[in-house]
Amino acid sequence: MIRVLAILALAVAAAPARAQPERADGVVADLSDRRIEITSGFTGAEVLLFGLRDGAGDVVAALRGPANPVVVRRKRRRFGMWLNRRGVIFDAAPGYYAVASSRPLADIAPPALLAAHGIGLDNLIGPPRNAAPGTELAEHRAALARLMKAGGRYREAPDGISFIDDRLFRAAFALPSDAPPGRYAVDVLLIAGGAVVDRQADALDIGRTGFGAAMFDFAHSRPLAYGAFAAIVALLAGWIAAALFRRR
Repeated sequence: MIRVLAILALAVAAAPARAQPERADGVVADLSDRRIEITSGFTGAEVLLFGLRDGAGDVVAALRGPANPVVVRRKRRRFGMWLNRRGVIFDAAPGYYAVASSRPLADIAPPALLAAHGIGLDNLIGPPRNAAPGTELAEHRAALARLMKAGGRYREAPDGISFIDDRLFRAAFALPSDAPPGRYAVDVLLIAGGAVVDRQADALDIGRTGFGAAMFDFAHSRPLAYGAFAAIVALLAGWIAAALFRRR
């Protein structure tokens, strides 16, 4: 809330400067939260972005999560059974991506400009690690985007930027319960006349906390020890259950 009040104060302070012709158009924005903690009861969160547009143009805001390798496999029916074919590995697929704009992206900028800035779902997933035929590659990329959208990890809102007045705007990003932890990149662009007039970059941190965070770090830093610990816990739980059953 303090950041939101600061942006409003900036809008008031900058108002007299609008009459100055030498002032360049620009955009400034801030997040309602810069860090979100993932606990065992985490069910998702909403991050608000507030901003100030100085000058004409459309606003595009994108929130991109950390990228991890993703394998997409296509099933093929053989001998009456559905079998997985060789997977296509995408190294640069973000675990979360959401873009909000004041109008549909196709109406704001040409495809080349959107591709240059990695804006939009069509420009989100880079080339795979392993080669694949062109048609099959497009199908795998479309399948990955479709699965991510179904899980709430990829979102595109052509009317996600709402203006409070001619200059102040806001956007909301919904994070699912399985949002991957890490550093998220925030990009806010002011686009006018088919060109980027101004751009602001920011970041959002999402981290695990509590017992779940300790177990997550333990499992990834010492996988063998974690596997042995999990096996011992399972055996102990089975032994206790059997003992209680015998008493009854």
